[in-house]
Amino acid sequence: MGKPHLPAHLNHIAWNRKILNVFWVVIFVSVCVEVLNSFLTTRPLQDFLMSYIILPTVLLTFTTLIAEWSYRKKNKFMDYIIIMAASLFSAILISVHSEMYVMYTSLFFPMLISTIYFEKKKVWLSFLLSSLVFLVITTFHPISNKMNDLMDQLSMMCILITATAICIGIMSRGYEIAKHLTKAQEDHQDLMVKSTIMEKQVKTDALTGLYNHMAFYEYMDVLLLQAETYHYPVHLAVIDIDNFKKINDTYGHGIGDVVLKRIAATIKENVTNDDFTARYGGEEFVVILNDVNEEKAFAILEKVRTGVENLVHPEIKEERITISLGLQTYRAGMHKQAFFEGADNSLYVAKRQGKNRVIIHECGEALQI
Repeated sequence: MGKPHLPAHLNHIAWNRKILNVFWVVIFVSVCVEVLNSFLTTRPLQDFLMSYIILPTVLLTFTTLIAEWSYRKKNKFMDYIIIMAASLFSAILISVHSEMYVMYTSLFFPMLISTIYFEKKKVWLSFLLSSLVFLVITTFHPISNKMNDLMDQLSMMCILITATAICIGIMSRGYEIAKHLTKAQEDHQDLMVKSTIMEKQVKTDALTGLYNHMAFYEYMDVLLLQAETYHYPVHLAVIDIDNFKKINDTYGHGIGDVVLKRIAATIKENVTNDDFTARYGGEEFVVILNDVNEEKAFAILEKVRTGVENLVHPEIKEERITISLGLQTYRAGMHKQAFFEGADNSLYVAKRQGKNRVIIHECGEALQI
């Protein structure tokens, strides 16, 4: 497994917007502080305004506007431009307030920003830029040059190197966390897949691929509850293969299984995706028909019957194989046992009347439409 990617690549665009907002806040705070400081300074007001408010504010604003332009143009080097802008911020703030050691902490500003991107090359870039800013200012700035000797420069370089190592350490820890999260997510997905497969195996008939007896009763309980609540029509058909025992006895159970699979597929093909089909047991199947009227339900089952009757079974040399079907329409308040028994009784009527037909249970009687 390679280096994991943090979610959505850390959403750089959104983070860049936040960083630019911070730039504007820094400019605003800087102006406010200097305005307050103007009341305390002993320097001439005009000189103070130019040196500490107007000039640095113009430079900071210009730097931020360049970064804003890059952001709006969606420049591919936008991240690097923002890091360089942060370095210029540090240079401007330190140059203006060179007598204040606390301003040197702004050198960490670009390094903190680069850490957000979780790319080591950007952290190293920010380190180089911060180091360059510090060395240039302490070498050429008249005040900073007097305040910082060689030892101060070496000390600050050590601090910047340490800060860089800490930033990279934070990133490494982030990669570890991302790796663990990715592994946990993969494990969870594997578990979900295995659970789904196991559930399907438990609820599916291995031979025909249809749902099994257990799944049928689970689905019927849910469906009848919904039918009572939303008042839409539901019908149950019980289907039995005619003379199937003779096929098994004559040709063997292997051929019988082939016939079962072929008939199961035909039943499935002739009902809609909204209907539920299951192998109830042996050569018996059940179909639950949803949201159609009784005449339409009967027509669907008649289509199933003729589809099975027209099947060709090369393994069997006798007459074609047929099915008998019993249909029951759900009535409000009907118990699920009565619902099933109505369809089952209609099936037996179909058997007694000569097989290969659909019988519908109506008002205590079994009728053929």
